[in-house]
Amino acid sequence: MLILLAAIINQKPIQSMRKHVRWESVLDVSDYQEIVNIVYVGLLGIEKNISEECNDQFYQEYKKSLLLYETYEKVDEVIKWQLERYNIEALFLLDSSIGEMYPKPEMAQIRQIEILVDKKDMPRINRIMQDMDYEHREDSPCSGIVYVRIPGIRIVFYDAMPIENRMLQRFFAGSIKRFRRMEHYQAIHMLSNEEEYLYRVARMVELYITGRLKVRDILDLWQYRKLLGEKFRWKTVNELLDKADWEEFVNQVNILGTLWFGEDAEQQYGVALELEEYIISRGRENRHLDETLLPCEKIRLDFYWRNRDKEWALRKQAWMFPSREYMIRFFPILEKYPFLLVFCWMIRNWRFFRRICTNKCKKAGFRIRVRLLDIQEKMKGMIRKKEEEVEDLPEAALENVVPQAENEEGISLNEDAKEEYELRGRDAEEVGETQHTEGEKDSRAVDAQGVSRDKGAEEDTANIEQTEGDSDV
Repeated sequence: MLILLAAIINQKPIQSMRKHVRWESVLDVSDYQEIVNIVYVGLLGIEKNISEECNDQFYQEYKKSLLLYETYEKVDEVIKWQLERYNIEALFLLDSSIGEMYPKPEMAQIRQIEILVDKKDMPRINRIMQDMDYEHREDSPCSGIVYVRIPGIRIVFYDAMPIENRMLQRFFAGSIKRFRRMEHYQAIHMLSNEEEYLYRVARMVELYITGRLKVRDILDLWQYRKLLGEKFRWKTVNELLDKADWEEFVNQVNILGTLWFGEDAEQQYGVALELEEYIISRGRENRHLDETLLPCEKIRLDFYWRNRDKEWALRKQAWMFPSREYMIRFFPILEKYPFLLVFCWMIRNWRFFRRICTNKCKKAGFRIRVRLLDIQEKMKGMIRKKEEEVEDLPEAALENVVPQAENEEGISLNEDAKEEYELRGRDAEEVGETQHTEGEKDSRAVDAQGVSRDKGAEEDTANIEQTEGDSDV
């Protein structure tokens, strides 16, 4: 399988298989090591004795990998657009650009998209992912928040750089804004070549510790190294790896990559062959290899919880209370004072218990923040809905509202007018009575004048008649 894989990667002719090959086993191993798509491409150009059923399974896995890669490319663009839309600062640690490292994009395998964001943005991201029909899923080996969706899309968000080594943590420390912006985006950031190489190495260390290191990981790093040109700052990167005490690990990974996919055969392959056995055996424990490759990760290799339910059930008691020889590795004082073994057990178990409680508290706090954000968004939506209902009232309703307001004002005006009318009426009555009194006085005066005038007229008439009578005589 590895010979076939190397020929395809290096674009060389594939030799015909002389020995009988159990293609069912090759399919099973290729599927676990996540290289089915590359192996299937190689099978198309050679004569092989393979059953139709097995050949169909190869094709289905290849088709699934190809469709998944195309889907990841679309999802990658949608996620970036959503984060840019809500102005969420995000650093894409691993995305769909891995296809550029291979001669053909369909040879690449994308496990997941990894994104680093601020802790305060996690509740908003949870709402965005749920709106896009993503399902939140627990993953104990993963320190981030995992979202999945059919047909196998996996997006992981981290609120802190998923690296345990202190030297690398200091290197990646700081705000997300300090990383370079991705072209055509304002809130989306990406790693430089050196930063991405260091991050890939860090992820491989995590996979090794958890027993999940595979052929695909060695191949990805090998292909990435081939793409790095002379402008890559190897001296700076190697110095940092040396300070992190990962130099031996990277060296043996490179030797194993050369053994599998290269042509240089002048190196010592002792430890590299142990690493190969570790990968092929799917993470079988090897104490010598652990101490050689990662001497600085001794504590993590011991305390890291793995998904081995049966192993934990059978060795629970032995794990909680290990032997003194085992405990001396972490508590050298036991070599001189063996009676402190009980206290060392308590300290060891307390550390493990504290770590579990811390993880549970983080998850509980995250759920509470998500719930509070949902409540806040619902309240804002209700307020916004009421405002829109008031703004969108029909003209007829507004016409009914305006006359009603006018009527209400009219009522108040009528009441004021009524009061004014009553006041005016009272004033008019008073004025009328005054005029009536004055009229009576005037009429009395007129009558008196009329009487005096009548008396004068009678006297004048009598004088005239008397005059006329005298004249007649």
